[in-house]
Amino acid sequence: MIMTQNSEDFELDYYQDIIDFYQNKQFDKVSKEIWISKTYIKLMKVLERTQNKEYVKNAILILLSLFEKNPPDHYINQGINSNNLPPEDKKSFKAILKSEFINEYPN
Repeated sequence: MIMTQNSEDFELDYYQDIIDFYQNKQFDKVSKEIWISKTYIKLMKVLERTQNKEYVKNAILILLSLFEKNPPDHYINQGINSNNLPPEDKKSFKAILKSEFINEYPN
């Protein structure tokens, strides 16, 4: 694909190229990793040339969503459910969160 700044369809075409590569399951692991690395490099060059952060961010999110071993929301299944904590631990947990929140956003 030829990258041009003037093409209104450029972003959609690039996203489609990523999806097409993902759907083509004929690549071995090494070839896939090389393609992904080259794609990141191309995206950094596009960012440098166009300053289009939103487009590059979206393309990276697509790459991560499709090719990463851990899904983007892998934290949802980790940790301890706060509803299962003993009352004293729950109270301590809330105090820690409250303290962190207050320290993060001073009045």
